[in-house]
Amino acid sequence: MSIFKNDRETKRMIFNVYVDVAERLDRAREASRSFDKRLDVDTCINKALEKFLHKAEKKLEEMQRDNKDRPRRAATPSTEPGQDPTPDPAA
Repeated sequence: MSIFKNDRETKRMIFNVYVDVAERLDRAREASRSFDKRLDVDTCINKALEKFLHKAEKKLEEMQRDNKDRPRRAATPSTEPGQDPTPDPAA
């Protein structure tokens, strides 16, 4: 077991969490400080995000494969003659 922490580059991100979870975490942090300890929330969050991303990336790859197999629809001309509905930027 290494006695030194492996420093990795980190990026600060903001996540929304349920109020009750945030309050419980705050209470646990305060309790751990009373024992001169720190909760290792960063490692826990990183592991959970890794697991989530593994599932998300797998699902996205699956969706991309399915999308490639799906026949593309051909563009159909408008049934109504008229102007383009997009506004003219020069006007």
